[in-house]
Amino acid sequence: MKENGNLREIGLKKMIALLIGAVAAAVATILLIAVFAFIMLKAELSASAENIGIICISVISCFAGGFFCGRRNEKRGFLWGLAVGCLYFLFLLLLRAGSGQQIVAQMFSLFTTFLYCAGSGMLGGMLS
Repeated sequence: MKENGNLREIGLKKMIALLIGAVAAAVATILLIAVFAFIMLKAELSASAENIGIICISVISCFAGGFFCGRRNEKRGFLWGLAVGCLYFLFLLLLRAGSGQQIVAQMFSLFTTFLYCAGSGMLGGMLS
C-alpha cells in the first residue's frame, strides 16, 4: 500500500512539472512577443517578417518549456517535451477559437503549427 502512495506522489510531481513547463512556455511567448512588437514598431517590418517572427517565438518557447520539463523529469525527457509542445498547441488553438478565427479553414496551417510546437518541445526535452 505504501508503494502505491509513492507512485502517486511521483506521478503528481511529473504532472506538476509538465504544467510548469507549459506555463513557462506561455510566459516566454508573452515576453518574446512584447520584445518582438517593440522591434516591429521601431523597424517597420513587413507582414512576412511578422509571420516568421511569430513562428520563431513559438519554437523558442516550446523548446524552453520542453527543456525545463525534461530537466525536471530526468527520464524520457523527449516524451515530456512532446507533451509540453502539445499542451502549448492546445493553448494556441483555444486562443484562436476564442478570438473568432476560422479553425476548419486553416487545417494545413494548424497541422504545421502542431508539428513545430511538438517537434521543438520534443527537441528541448531530448537536450535537457
